[in-house]
Amino acid sequence: MTTRLIIAALIAAIFLPSCSHPSSESAISAGGDTLTVHSSLLTMIDYPQGGTTLVEIRNPWDSTGVLSRMALVPRDSSVPEWLPADYAVVRTPVRRMAVFSGVHTSALVELGGTDALAAVADGGFFAPDDTVSALLREGRVADVGAAASPSVEKLTASRVEAVLLSPMQGQKLPQLPRGTCAVEMADYLETTPIGRAEWILLIGKLLGKYDEAAQIFKGVVDEYNALQFKAALCSTLPLVITETEYAGTWYVPAGESYMSRMISDAGARTPWTGTPGTGSLSLDMARVLADGIDADFWLIRTYGSEPTLAGLKAANPLNAKFKAFREGGVYGCDSSVRPIFNDVAFHPERVLADMVAIFHPSLMPGYEPRYYRKAE
Repeated sequence: MTTRLIIAALIAAIFLPSCSHPSSESAISAGGDTLTVHSSLLTMIDYPQGGTTLVEIRNPWDSTGVLSRMALVPRDSSVPEWLPADYAVVRTPVRRMAVFSGVHTSALVELGGTDALAAVADGGFFAPDDTVSALLREGRVADVGAAASPSVEKLTASRVEAVLLSPMQGQKLPQLPRGTCAVEMADYLETTPIGRAEWILLIGKLLGKYDEAAQIFKGVVDEYNALQFKAALCSTLPLVITETEYAGTWYVPAGESYMSRMISDAGARTPWTGTPGTGSLSLDMARVLADGIDADFWLIRTYGSEPTLAGLKAANPLNAKFKAFREGGVYGCDSSVRPIFNDVAFHPERVLADMVAIFHPSLMPGYEPRYYRKAE
């Protein structure tokens, strides 16, 4: 049980007052059970007596700020009298929802929540065999256009109660119909794989499928930890580089980033493991070649085609100088046919398994990588 100080505010509403952001503080005397322990950006507190769950999403770009606060209140319960005015009330389970990212629709599908999916953004980017593509073809789900500027008319016609979207630094939320609350899914800015995967609990709460989400998350944690423990027993730490140069710049994972953490958990390291920062470092070819020429492995994610050795050499002859290129350590993933970007959010253990198998094949005998293929 825990007692929290909750920030309450005068609300500056844009479309609906209950969806605005707070600016002052007040206290809640009732205690609650904290549901999230791994995430650095998401806090969920259950108040069993009224069935209400308080949600706070912190600002990834300002450690002292908050993006939003919500109170998830069951439809058959009254709104608690003690609820601060700055909490957006979302009735659960949400009956009609718009989801602006394939990452999050994947979670809905896994949770069996597609009946609540009323609309998506950027419908053309879903793979033909994706469940959402079938729903779009059948007319059961609407495509409301670009995520940055969705059609308010189509959202209104879809009668959505909540919209799951990814906030961007310096960008305002898109215009939404009155009465629709934005759920700012900042999961992609978590710096640990388990911290990001924990956001499935929020989606589960919104859908009224928390128990299913908790079971999925427990399985992820157990499998991820088992793989990490296995990799930690290895005495060698292979050197790994990722991605490729693009328009003169090569973006590599900083030492505190999500990708750097995954590579470390898989029993390997990058040339930039010790650098500060949770994002990417922008380097040129000369710097990457100097730091990573002896890399044992090279992981590349593409879209639309498989990376090949010939293609890498044609793109820049200097690529052939990397040890991984010369000794068969290049592995690619065509994300248009293998959904690594969708899966890594809520199933990082699947991507970690690929990495462990590539870096330490003796630990994973008979394992066939799910995402990565050896480049020829």
